[in-house]
Amino acid sequence: MAYRYGPVVVGVDGSPDSIGALRWSADAACRWNRTLIVVTAVSHDDDEGEAIAVRAAAEARRWRVGIETTGRVRRGEPIDVLRGYAEDARLVVVGGRGAGGGGGRPLGTVSAALGARADAPVLIVHNGSRWAAADATMPRHGPVVTGFDGSDSARRALRTAFEEAASRCGRLVILQAWPHPGLWRPGDQRGVDLRAEETAVHQALREAAAPWCREHPLLEVEVRGEPGDPVPALAAASQWASLLVVGTRCPADRVQPTSPSVAAQILQHAVCPVLVAHGPCHAASQHSAPAAAGRGSTP
Repeated sequence: MAYRYGPVVVGVDGSPDSIGALRWSADAACRWNRTLIVVTAVSHDDDEGEAIAVRAAAEARRWRVGIETTGRVRRGEPIDVLRGYAEDARLVVVGGRGAGGGGGRPLGTVSAALGARADAPVLIVHNGSRWAAADATMPRHGPVVTGFDGSDSARRALRTAFEEAASRCGRLVILQAWPHPGLWRPGDQRGVDLRAEETAVHQALREAAAPWCREHPLLEVEVRGEPGDPVPALAAASQWASLLVVGTRCPADRVQPTSPSVAAQILQHAVCPVLVAHGPCHAASQHSAPAAAGRGSTP
């Protein structure tokens, strides 16, 4: 029920990245007609945290006139505070790096931790400072891209990607990268013909997407199969996508992958904002999507 009716929650600490995340959260709250809760976590009671939350809430109302917005200050570690709000949220939004910086890393500790585990989908806005300026505009032309391999986590991501693309009146690209032992490598004399495998992957992706296509008949949907590793394929797609949607494992998944999470790696390499489709499997999809052909790592 929280996913359907919960608020959009954004963590703000006054940094440019968090202000960019605030703009994305205001846009999401407007599109989904949700309350926007602006949260500032502080280690002790102070007026500065209160001022940050109040200014951010006022800024969000100025960007998206009419949305219901409230600013809140909570004592505690930002990770714990935002995970607490995620229990009842439709979406949690954070910048890629906060006021503490990332020590040269693409992700700060808060965004990395929420990307790994939360009870609601988490939107991580990489390079959020791009949207911090008062005259910045949201991206409107790039498609929503999601990876799919037939796993439980991929089905959660597929559902979320359809909803996000439809709410933007945009385009959705469903991508499956599949390794093959016959892929050409430098030094090999000749590659192999992968057209049959590619056709099978495309067919499986169309079958997986069919129930959601019927639910969103006006949405333009493209399926792509690319031989190779999913991490480079999705990282490359993030260069022309407006939003990248990835799934991640959760304890309720029927199969627990043994390989490192693709989502965790994508969060380190993606250029565009990344939406991690957290959540229990039974809430992820009302449709039963068949597994896509080919072999790939869990998104």
